[in-house]
Amino acid sequence: MIAPQKIEEWIREAEERPASSALIIRYLANRLSELAAREEELAAQNIELLSGRKVEEYENRIASLEYQLELLKRQLGGEAILPVEVTKPAPLAEKIDLLLYNPLGQVLRVELEPAELPANIEIARLTGELAQGGNQPAVLATTSQEELLFIFDSGRVVTHPVSHLPPCSAGDLDWGDAFLEEPRVKEELAAIAPIAKMSLYEQCIQASRRGYVKKMKSTFFASHLAEGYIGSGVKIRADKTCGLAFALKNDLFVMVSLEGYIFSMPAERLPSAIEEVLRLGITDHIVAAFVMGCKPSILFVTQNGKAVHREAGWLEAASSFKTKGQALLSKERRAGGTRIVGAAPVGEADWGVCLHGDGKLTIHQLGELQATGSVFHAQPTGEILSFATFQMPEQAR
Repeated sequence: MIAPQKIEEWIREAEERPASSALIIRYLANRLSELAAREEELAAQNIELLSGRKVEEYENRIASLEYQLELLKRQLGGEAILPVEVTKPAPLAEKIDLLLYNPLGQVLRVELEPAELPANIEIARLTGELAQGGNQPAVLATTSQEELLFIFDSGRVVTHPVSHLPPCSAGDLDWGDAFLEEPRVKEELAAIAPIAKMSLYEQCIQASRRGYVKKMKSTFFASHLAEGYIGSGVKIRADKTCGLAFALKNDLFVMVSLEGYIFSMPAERLPSAIEEVLRLGITDHIVAAFVMGCKPSILFVTQNGKAVHREAGWLEAASSFKTKGQALLSKERRAGGTRIVGAAPVGEADWGVCLHGDGKLTIHQLGELQATGSVFHAQPTGEILSFATFQMPEQAR
């Protein structure tokens, strides 16, 4: 606003020095233009408020924040710990959950007590047809208080708490007892990702099977999540969604391919638009995408059960996109048919789970696995289809 005293001052200035009139008029014209623009902006905001669009936007943001707060409370045993001096409640006892899922949206959940978890034994076995309709299953290890994001190759997503999935007794498993999150027409379940701690990270990184990557801020990801659609993350028809990883800007992001090629780069340098960062052969695809975090090493598992261990310092961060990647396997081993079925950042106290070609699920203490260099204690007895890692809950360590 322009005060009346200021207007009187301009009038006196024009009367005493007429040459300054043009300058005063120009200033008034600019000011009136700014006020007109502001008036249009306020009118547009009023229309949004009257129509309810702005209110709906605020409600969606509040709902998203409440959802993330609820996820964190679940990780803290059901209580939010505020930054004041309060007595921390004892956390709820977490259990280990092994999930077996396939592209048809079927999920089998085996719940295990951490204190009773022996290493290097068979936990369960899938009976009947392993690959329903030719759709090969994958394994995921998580905890009972996690939130799971079901990611379909169309970009559609659905969330479920682990506890909402019906548990199966360890022993014989059957797809007929599976929880079903049914895909829509021409859809497949691409991956299941734990997301309970997503609000603790700055970025979400989406990777495709053909080596394409897209980075987005966690706040944007949360808004897309609320809409039930995060995008497929692909640019070519032959590609499909691979998975998600959450990162801080200085974290090292890693992708590993079936034929043993590795791409690594600090998260802050990754593209914000979908872009090819690793060039793969026609028969190759990404089998694992993750962030190193504070883990000291990586464990790679091959289809014939070999466990290959590398220190984090072994990784060579790429200086540009569309690289051929760092090779883990020699030409001879690759030509001989050796393939990577899983990889993950690990510490010596971590555990792993393997899905075998005969439907068997086995668990392993990774310190022992790194020492022996093999999933099998004796001669290889089959093929490994999928591999995942997990940490033992604190109360069981």
